[in-house]
Amino acid sequence: MPATRALMIARSDEWHDLKTLGSMIEEWLPEVAFETSEDNGALLTLLPDRHDLCLLCATMAELTEAEEAALVRYVAAGGGLLGLHSCTVVEEERREYVELLGGRFAHHSPYHEFAVQVTDATHPVAAGVAGFALQDELYVLDRAPAGATVLATAEWEDRPQPMVYAKSAGQGRVCYNALGHDAAAFNHLAFRQLVVQGARWAAGLT
Repeated sequence: MPATRALMIARSDEWHDLKTLGSMIEEWLPEVAFETSEDNGALLTLLPDRHDLCLLCATMAELTEAEEAALVRYVAAGGGLLGLHSCTVVEEERREYVELLGGRFAHHSPYHEFAVQVTDATHPVAAGVAGFALQDELYVLDRAPAGATVLATAEWEDRPQPMVYAKSAGQGRVCYNALGHDAAAFNHLAFRQLVVQGARWAAGLT
């Protein structure tokens, strides 16, 4: 029985097959025992003594105030959080969630191939990952992620946009990976490595 336990919200929408990505992540992390749900209400069950990691693989536009509060409390008390791609798509009034995650989706580039630069390969999330090219949507957030270590960037609108970053929040850890629109990203080895290492770091395994 895996000693590391995670709750994952994995839900597809009109633009993203994130339920498939969630299934792939379960295969990539066989050492983790996953509880997987399509329902944000599962966040209400989060407890640091029950879950080492919460993984958000879904657009979060329907996040309620109670679900937001449960997630914020969980991380503050020592839980780990890994957010992927469209989890930054959330209503503006979910301010505590946006602060926890480090930013809110503003807009994205057209779907195209772009270069991702690794800016801190000494961090466990990005260790061993070299710069790479990826076909994806390049997400632009509404702010710089306060207190975060930016680990990878991509150029858009004449400046480097954070693609992967890690930060502390209370006693917990938060990692956000803006990549992952579709199968072109899901099947890219560098994306997979960043997701796996991001999950392990957020869960306190590295």
